[in-house]
Amino acid sequence: MKPFLPYLLVPALGLAGWYMSSWVFAPPALTMPSVLSLDAPPALGVTVVPPTGDGPVSVSLDAFLPMTPQAVVEAARQEEAPHVKAILLLGTQRFAQIGEVPMVVGDRVGHFRIARIEADSVLFEHLALGEHLWVPLNER
Repeated sequence: MKPFLPYLLVPALGLAGWYMSSWVFAPPALTMPSVLSLDAPPALGVTVVPPTGDGPVSVSLDAFLPMTPQAVVEAARQEEAPHVKAILLLGTQRFAQIGEVPMVVGDRVGHFRIARIEADSVLFEHLALGEHLWVPLNER
């Protein structure tokens, strides 16, 4: 009978655990604290007031980026748009020749990103300023 002793202990320990669990009280349910405002670090100076009701608060990532100095913004505004020499449309593929390099939507030229290529112009997005600029095809 000694070889069966471990097999008898497993159900006995299971019943003992079930009996002991009936005497232990369940912990209180966790509750979420009410948030009145989200305060960013003092260097950023951003306070976001949550909307009424329960739910997540959406915060733009721009709120957590450092402020751009005015001199850098002015220098970015003075930058000239890229020169579009040619546009090639092949079915769904679109190419724009900027300088000597053929480019597609998403490619970067300096501080500009190509957002869209049309038959007669290219839409550039300035990465630092977030502004959009249509540059027509320069015909010669």
